[in-house]
Amino acid sequence: MEYLPAIISAIGTIIAAWFAYNQYTKNKLTDLKIEQFKRDEEARSNRRNDSSAIVFGELWNVLYTLKADRVYIVQPHPLGNECLLSIYYEVKRKGVEGMREKIHGLKMSEVAKFSADMSKNLFMYITDIDKQVQDKYAKALLSSCGCDVAIVKRLNDNRYDWVGSIFCEFTRPIKMTEDEARQVLHEAAMSIQYLLPEYK
Repeated sequence: MEYLPAIISAIGTIIAAWFAYNQYTKNKLTDLKIEQFKRDEEARSNRRNDSSAIVFGELWNVLYTLKADRVYIVQPHPLGNECLLSIYYEVKRKGVEGMREKIHGLKMSEVAKFSADMSKNLFMYITDIDKQVQDKYAKALLSSCGCDVAIVKRLNDNRYDWVGSIFCEFTRPIKMTEDEARQVLHEAAMSIQYLLPEYK
């Protein structure tokens, strides 16, 4: 009996050492997971930057080739539960008002008909805003920003889900044919749609 306190003390020391070792191992594992997460985020950020450069380059090419006034991408978000529309990628001629501030966190419910048209139609060639755009809010938004002609190309991901639309806008009548515009926007869409970063 006289050794019982020493035995209990030794067992307590062993148990405490075991818990300390387990905690140390868990901390090290957590540190490794954090480091891996940082590396993955850095790699994802680099890919996103490369992708953004390609997207902006394609939009500038469309602006130049079609002699447009404004070219941008409207993206639904958050992905998987889309209820908002926003613009991150936009290029425009000097002196032309941008659309990015006007379409930022725009509720799809406010432009429900036009949102449905964008998600369903692969290509829209709108030469008369008043007659061809039925959604009143979208019509007012386009008209108030000086849009006279709008060409819209749907972007799909590899499952053919709608991930955004390229808008090519003109503040004046245009002379190009619908087929010419369709070809230019189709080529841009093929370069953009599979690498378009998710809007965050």
